[in-house]
Amino acid sequence: MPTTSSHPVLPLQQLHTDWRSLGRSPAAVGVLHLLAARDPALSALVLGSPALPPACPTPADLVAHMHDSTGRHGREQAAAVVRLMLREAALHPLIPRFLTQALLPGLVTVAGKLQWGRGGDWSGGDEFFAELLSTTWMVIGEWAGQDRPYAVLDLLSAIRCRLRRLLFNAKDLHHREVHGHGDELASRPGASESDLESLARLLVDLHGEGMRAEEVQILYAQHVLGYSIAELAAVTGRNRRALYARRDRGQRRLCA
Repeated sequence: MPTTSSHPVLPLQQLHTDWRSLGRSPAAVGVLHLLAARDPALSALVLGSPALPPACPTPADLVAHMHDSTGRHGREQAAAVVRLMLREAALHPLIPRFLTQALLPGLVTVAGKLQWGRGGDWSGGDEFFAELLSTTWMVIGEWAGQDRPYAVLDLLSAIRCRLRRLLFNAKDLHHREVHGHGDELASRPGASESDLESLARLLVDLHGEGMRAEEVQILYAQHVLGYSIAELAAVTGRNRRALYARRDRGQRRLCA
């Protein structure tokens, strides 16, 4: 169980406790069958075939299978299920719950990269992770019905950006309260935040000028959001060599 400095994160514990019963409930299984009917690959996992028994007959089995997936094929299969869940999220209220559970390892990684909200307005890791879950639910609700080829990366990036903005705003406010409202401070954000914002704007401009979308996505994810190529390979199911090649093409265009 992931922890903050002193104890397991309570909202995460509560999610896992709830999932132990919900993930195998008849109602959840029925919704999974509805979802499986929308996709042949998921149907084979959930319903089986004449030659093979079902590998994931319940949502709990499916999410465990996704979390345990290894190798390129396994990661691509898990990413495809997340894409399907997001696209069909409006089909039933339980599907966003399935999707949130499937994203939990990535959400814990996001929390770690943001130091569990240290320096923000949250009283501790529990409150920060509750905010992260609320943001997750909000993003899923806003994007329900969208078909995103990189759904895992897109979701985690959007969630991370929103929490990061809250964290930066809180730190900036605290800095102003402590050090006053000098003209220089009031007119100029911190150097690191300014650099990131400038890079993000530059990438948007280059996309408008013809840089390929996948190159923009990789550069943005790595240099603005802080993902490594290994992490991008894990969440997208893409080969590292292909990601490196696209990143290098984008960097050459960025430095041209």
